Amino acid sequence: MSQNKAFSTPFILAVICIYLSYFLHGISVITLAQNMTSLAAKFSTNNAGIAYLISGIGLGRLVSILFFGVISDKFGRRAVILLGVVLYMLFFFGIPSSPNLMVAFVLAVCVGVANSALDTGGYPALMECFPTASGSAVILVKAMVSFGQMLYPMIVSYMLLNDIWYGYSVIIPGVLFVLITLMLLKSRFPGQQVDASVAKALPQMNSKPLPWLEGIASVLFGVAAFSTFYVIVVWMPKYAMAFAGMAEADALKTISYYSMGSLLCVFIFAALLKTKVRPVWANVFNAGLAAITAAVIYLFPSPLVCNAGAFVIGFSAAGGILQLGVSVMSEFFPKSKAKVTSVYMMMGGLANFIIPLITGYLSNIGLQYIILLDFFFALLAFLTAAIVFVRYYRVFNIPKNDVRFGERYFQKTASVHDKYSRSL
Repeated sequence: MSQNKAFSTPFILAVICIYLSYFLHGISVITLAQNMTSLAAKFSTNNAGIAYLISGIGLGRLVSILFFGVISDKFGRRAVILLGVVLYMLFFFGIPSSPNLMVAFVLAVCVGVANSALDTGGYPALMECFPTASGSAVILVKAMVSFGQMLYPMIVSYMLLNDIWYGYSVIIPGVLFVLITLMLLKSRFPGQQVDASVAKALPQMNSKPLPWLEGIASVLFGVAAFSTFYVIVVWMPKYAMAFAGMAEADALKTISYYSMGSLLCVFIFAALLKTKVRPVWANVFNAGLAAITAAVIYLFPSPLVCNAGAFVIGFSAAGGILQLGVSVMSEFFPKSKAKVTSVYMMMGGLANFIIPLITGYLSNIGLQYIILLDFFFALLAFLTAAIVFVRYYRVFNIPKNDVRFGERYFQKTASVHDKYSRSL
């Protein structure tokens, strides 16, 4: 199948709506952190208080993600995505007018629930729109998230320097979600089953996957990958101010460098994943690079290291490996894509709830320990990615017309191992 055919779809309006929603989701993830100083003053609290507020996002994901996986499989992708969009609007319109921290916390929970709805509807829908190019389709989600996270800190920094009310930067995304709602109502989505002729061109299983091994490793990889870039998004500006001596406006721009890195990675691997490499290769490489970079940021803090480190962490940890993890896990368990996404993202939601609490506590001890924690998350991501990598070539036979970088050796090694195992 040609690349052009692989990337053609009659569901273009649905695809546009999903990608635009993820663009605004990228903004929603960092809205509270980017406006930390303004919100702390508004609610008469400190950084730890805003970290508590941010933890509501993870709580919302945690309590809703499994529920939405079932709903998505039963009632369809569009209904779930629409519900998520409505909750995003509630958050963006509600935060500037919140009377206290508790109301803002409830709205943060709404964002977590909205993200669950978008993930359990959006990821399966993209894989169903592009069945032969699902890796490239889902990694482009990260491109849209990165666009939002690259643009938004620049807007917040401009408003901070010009004494413009922070609320404008929160309300505008809500208005854009109104437009997306209107587009979704006119869009149509694909069915949930892959056509038999298309399925033949995909890697075929030669043994059953092991939920207790690659299943658990995939979930732990998702948790570690999410935690690695989440810590940087929330705490890099504060760390840069405290240990690299950067002014607040300059420190906030580290997140723009982070987003630029993630965006670059997305486009590089979106091209490579078409015909050159499998997602499992990208995950191992990027997780290892993230671990090395986090160690350098911890050991040698400076303006240059913080800016460059944020860029490399963005490239490696936030360049789509979380999305590729979903794609790989769905290959192992193809009959339950929404449920797989639910379990995978549920653990991300658990991390989204727990990590802000842990880092909020560590911020009162020393910001450097937050970066050290980030290193251990990246190391865990690397180790679990390596486990999934090895198991992939034990479980799947690669089509002869689609052998990619390094696969001849690993396919041969896996075949020898299987023959040896059967002889015992």
